[in-house]
Amino acid sequence: MSLTDRFKAAMGSWASGVSVVTTRHGDLLYGLTVSSLASVSAEPPLVSVCINNDNRAVTMIQESGWYAVSVLGSAQKDASNYFARSGREPTEGFVEVDGRWTDSGLPIVHGALAWLVCDVAQAVPAGSHTLFIGQVTDAGSDPDAAPLIYWRRGYRAITP
Repeated sequence: MSLTDRFKAAMGSWASGVSVVTTRHGDLLYGLTVSSLASVSAEPPLVSVCINNDNRAVTMIQESGWYAVSVLGSAQKDASNYFARSGREPTEGFVEVDGRWTDSGLPIVHGALAWLVCDVAQAVPAGSHTLFIGQVTDAGSDPDAAPLIYWRRGYRAITP
């Protein structure tokens, strides 16, 4: 087994929340499912996400200068699967997934257990990905919702 395969197997053992990163550039929105969301700092509030450079979101986020993160709840597997599909094109509105717009104009997944609006503070090349560090400018959460978890190539749920 190659180091890449062993690395993927090892990282698959890391249980993580499931998030959708969305952005709007001009009249088009685009989003993708990520498991790489991390808190960076509380003062100022900063988060990071890693996105493969082959994904069109990288260019859209770099050009727009902002993105949103929707932390998915346990009932949102369909939203995760939709945004995980490759080959999708940016759209003018939400397609197949119920969404809404933040006050600042960024798209988020409706019913997410938490969401963040971020201005890009830094974009750091990191191998095949770009690490976006975003300064959080708005946030919200549902304290009663349960998270969607991804572990060993499958969705899991926990209850609060």
